[in-house]
Amino acid sequence: MKTILIVDDDPGVRALLRRVIGDMGYQVVEAGDALSALELLEQGSVSLALCDVRMPGRDGVWLVDQILTRFPGTPVALATGLLEMDPHVTLRSGVVGYVVKPFKRADLAAVIRAALEAPSPEPVKEIDLEALDAL
Repeated sequence: MKTILIVDDDPGVRALLRRVIGDMGYQVVEAGDALSALELLEQGSVSLALCDVRMPGRDGVWLVDQILTRFPGTPVALATGLLEMDPHVTLRSGVVGYVVKPFKRADLAAVIRAALEAPSPEPVKEIDLEALDAL
């Protein structure tokens, strides 16, 4: 069974997502902040991280960077109340989609399906600057 990590500082949103995603047949784990999410990722296998963008303390953008660096095979989808997303966030490698709150069940299901069917993100590789200079 695939496990989806929900990261949102709003307990009501987490409860709603837990119920909806659970009804879709997925196992759900949840965190109320970015640091708790990283602890859960370290403990076990997560098939997808669904992260809120705006959270107190470390925000979802910081969390995405941490997940892509520390857990490079874990796809990330974003859940946000922002009507427009910065392309630097939504188009970065490893971010497989986003859903706008208040979300529709069909939109959420589509993002989750697409995320789980997408190929695993490639780990970020260091660029050899000397090799580039030689070109």
